[in-house]
Amino acid sequence: MGKAETINSTGQPNNNNSGDTSTTTSTQQTSTQLAIIPEVASIKSISPKDFYVSIPQSIIPEDNSRYENERINVVVTGENFPKQDNSPQNKIEIKIGKFSNIAIARAKVAENGKAIFASFNNEQLAKLNTGKNPVIVEIGGNATDIDPQEADEKLQVTVERPVSVKTTLIVFIVTAICVFMLLIIIYLLTRDAYSLTRKTKKPNLSTTFSENKTKKLNLLEWFLVDVQTNTYSLGRAQFLWWLAIIVFGYLFLLIGRGLFRRTWEFIPLSGFGYTFLISLATLVTAQATSEIRGSKGSGEVNPGWSDLVVHGGVVALERVQQIVWNLIIGIAFIVIILATYPTASSFPTIPSELLALIGISATGYIGGKAIRKPGPNINQVVLYAPPEESNLPPDYITIAGANFSLGGKILNSEGNEEVNTQIKDAGLIVQMVYLKDTKTKEEISETLVEIKKDDIVTIKPDPNAPMEFCRRFKIPLKGLKTLSDNNWLDKFLEHYKKKEVKITIINADGQKAVWDGSIITPEREIPPPATVPEQSKSDDA
Repeated sequence: MGKAETINSTGQPNNNNSGDTSTTTSTQQTSTQLAIIPEVASIKSISPKDFYVSIPQSIIPEDNSRYENERINVVVTGENFPKQDNSPQNKIEIKIGKFSNIAIARAKVAENGKAIFASFNNEQLAKLNTGKNPVIVEIGGNATDIDPQEADEKLQVTVERPVSVKTTLIVFIVTAICVFMLLIIIYLLTRDAYSLTRKTKKPNLSTTFSENKTKKLNLLEWFLVDVQTNTYSLGRAQFLWWLAIIVFGYLFLLIGRGLFRRTWEFIPLSGFGYTFLISLATLVTAQATSEIRGSKGSGEVNPGWSDLVVHGGVVALERVQQIVWNLIIGIAFIVIILATYPTASSFPTIPSELLALIGISATGYIGGKAIRKPGPNINQVVLYAPPEESNLPPDYITIAGANFSLGGKILNSEGNEEVNTQIKDAGLIVQMVYLKDTKTKEEISETLVEIKKDDIVTIKPDPNAPMEFCRRFKIPLKGLKTLSDNNWLDKFLEHYKKKEVKITIINADGQKAVWDGSIITPEREIPPPATVPEQSKSDDA
C-alpha cells in the first residue's frame, strides 16, 4: 500500500484495473508476512512455587542414592507457546537457579499452547541454592517475556533444603576456630597484665602473723572476677555473654552464607546492636553504682557461679531474673541461627517487646545494686601473739577490708576501748572454725566459735559512713565466753600457721565474707604494731 501511494503521488495515470491489481497484490503480501511472523511467547506463573528438595545441602560429598527416584513436576502457564516438534527454534527449556547452580529440564507443550510441563529429578534440583531462585523459560535459546499484569515482578520459586549434620558441624568448627583465634589475639595483647603479682610489705614483728596470700587468676577469672570482691561479676558476665553470642553468630552466619549461597557480604544485625548497647550500658552503670554505693559482699572464699545470683552470700531476685532472661534470649538466638543460617540474610529480628524486656531486666538489676547496702570484703587478717618461747596463747586478731558492720566497742582517741553508742543496727558477727586440712577445706564443726558484736572492737571506722561501717576491727581472743572447749585457744596459733582456720564475717543485713588464707586483693596499709600485753609489762617490771 505504501508503494501504491508513492506511485499515485507522482501524477502518473491510474485506472481501475491497475488500482485493483495493486490493492490485491498488496493485501496478499501483507497476509503472507503476518503468517510467517510468530507471536512472542510470554509466561504468567509457575507451579509449584515452593520446592522441597530431600537431598541435604553439604559441602562434602555424601551418598544420595536413596533420593534418586524423587522428582518434582513443574507446570508453567503462559501464552503463544510453539507447537511441539524437534526443530531447534521450538526447543523449550525451563531453567531454575542462577550462576552455576542451575537446574535445566526439557519442557513439553500442552495442546492449547498455554502451558508447558517439565520434570526435575533430585540430581538436578540438588544444584539449587536454598531460598529464592529465579525461573527462566527459553524457546530456541531465547528467553521469553513475563506477563507484567499477571506475573510477579520476577518469576521465582522458593527452594527449601535440609542441611546435613556434617556440614553444620564443619561450619561450627570453622567458626569456633575463628573465635579462638580472636581470643588468642586478645590474650597476647593482655598477657603482660594477665598474671597478678601484687606484693604486700609485711611488718617486721616477730609476734605478728599476717596472712595475705595472692592468687593467680586463670583466663576466665581474669575476665569475670571483680578483684575488689573476689567474685564473678554479673555485669561482666552478661556483657561477655552477649559479646560472645553476637561475635559467634555473626561469623557463623557469614561463613554459612558464603559456603552455601556464595554470598560474601556484611550481615545486618537487625536490632542486636541495641542488645549489645544495653549490655554495655549495664556493665558501665553497674561499675559506677558499685563505686558510689559500695561493692557487694565477697561471700565464699573462691569465686563461683553462685556469685552471679547472690549479693554477699544472699540470694538477690533481681539478679536471678537478669540471668534468666539473658539465658533464654541468648540460647534462642543461637538456636535460630543454627536452624536458619543457609537461608538467613540477617540476624533474627528482635521483637520490640523483647528488646524492652531486656532493658527493664537490666534496670531491675542496677536498681537492686543501688538499693542494697554494700557488703563486707576481707583484705587482710593479722594474728598478734606473744613470743613463742612464752608458750602463751595469742592475744587478739585484726581483720581489715571494707564495709564491715560496726563492733559493739570502739577505740577512743586515747586508744582505750569503750562501748560504741553509734551502732544503728545489729552489728557484726564473726564465726571461726578449724579445718581438717588445707586441701579439702573440710570444717571441724565441733570447733565452731561465734563471736557477737559485744566482743568486737572497731579500730578504723569508714570515713564515708562512720556510724554504719568500719574498715578494720579486732577480736580479743582472751576471755571469750563462746569457746567450744578449754583447749580451743591454745590450738588456735597452731591451726592459724597451718592455714587451717576459716573466718566468716557476717554483716547486720546478712551479707558475708569468708577467709581461709586465700585473698586476691591485699590490704595496702601496713598493719599496726602489736600492743604489749599487760602481763608482759608486769613480768618486765
